[in-house]
Amino acid sequence: MTIHRIPTLLGSVALFSALALASYSGGSPQDQFLKDSDLKRLAQSLADYIEARVEEKGVSDATGDVASNMEKLERKLAKTAAQGDILASPGDLGRAVWLSYDYGRNRPKKGKVADRKFVGSVFSKDNPLLYAVWAPSKYSASSGPYPLIITIPDEGIRPADHLRDQWTEGGVQDGAILASPVMPEDASAWAGRDGIGRVIVLMRAIYEEYGVDFNRIYLAGHGLGVTTALGIAEKFPDRFAGVIGRGGDAGEVSPSNFRNLATYFAGGGSQVTKFEEEILRLGYSNCTVQAGGGTADIWNWIGTVKRDSYPSQVTLIPGSPFPKRAYWLEVPPSEGGSSRIHAQVDRQTNTVTVEGSGMTEFTLHFNDLLLDMSKPIVVVANGQRHEDLIPRSRAVLLASLFSGACDPGRVFVNAKSYHLTHLADDSEDEGK
Repeated sequence: MTIHRIPTLLGSVALFSALALASYSGGSPQDQFLKDSDLKRLAQSLADYIEARVEEKGVSDATGDVASNMEKLERKLAKTAAQGDILASPGDLGRAVWLSYDYGRNRPKKGKVADRKFVGSVFSKDNPLLYAVWAPSKYSASSGPYPLIITIPDEGIRPADHLRDQWTEGGVQDGAILASPVMPEDASAWAGRDGIGRVIVLMRAIYEEYGVDFNRIYLAGHGLGVTTALGIAEKFPDRFAGVIGRGGDAGEVSPSNFRNLATYFAGGGSQVTKFEEEILRLGYSNCTVQAGGGTADIWNWIGTVKRDSYPSQVTLIPGSPFPKRAYWLEVPPSEGGSSRIHAQVDRQTNTVTVEGSGMTEFTLHFNDLLLDMSKPIVVVANGQRHEDLIPRSRAVLLASLFSGACDPGRVFVNAKSYHLTHLADDSEDEGK
């Protein structure tokens, strides 16, 4: 039985909020302290919990099984930085979530470009999502996780032809999973709900079947697809490791939400130049423009770029209905205007400093990689100081997994909303 992790995708807001997107290293709380064999039972109980939520049956028992399996790991974690609490170990939690997909049970097509259909979310048997996919000939779940490249073809190009013509060099077909959606016939709809929804749901279709590295998901576009890819990434900057543009211009996409999202352009026009200049002006320095860059160059770039799931700084210009979230920062939708928020974590002092305008509240998502949750957390919002001891919550974790707010590469165990007082210039703007 295939368990679709995102069961409620009915309207536009539900569709976009369903975008759910693991490996860790270093001497910090994101380390995986436990072996995969230790996490096996927890992973199975997480899968059972999702199934129970989808079927609305046996949820209490499934929740209890998750709790029991977490408790059984306390002794093995006792002498680690997690101090016996798996909720304090994002690395182990993320790995357990990845293992819960049980990719080894799947037998996906590999070694050739295949035309596929996906039924689920807003796509039905009468109106399926059509796409093409490639997996390496030596693909196996046990040798993963694999980078995923979602690539939007130019107008009038079949996805299968796009994969064969544009993505055959430089070893990319040996090392990555490639997928390309059939976009709406009306090109003006690519940047709207229909076009964006196809890309988002395709990502879900692929990571439910293939062992994807959730910190190495790249969104690419060719020709008209370049502007579309940038527009989607601007709305969901925390879901991708990077954005790739080939043979097309950047459009009018603002780079403000790209602080932690790298971009690569194989050439481009005046709007790519403008985008690069604005990135540099903002101080992000994560835009690469390479005239004449080919697939081998892109593959080399991919090897240097992965998602920073927990960046120390986040900048977000919200929109309606999206973007409204980036990484560990979330705000209400904005109808436009001058709304803007910037947040910065100082782990040494266990402090988050937030400055924002055009909004009255925001939400922070927490784990022990960002801050030490065993100690009081200080949040300074437009100069107003808050100090709270925020407990780790299994219930919050499970709810966020079910809703798609977390993924194997990005796990949070609590959240708290804060009021944002108006700054002086905010009041002046409102009076104009």
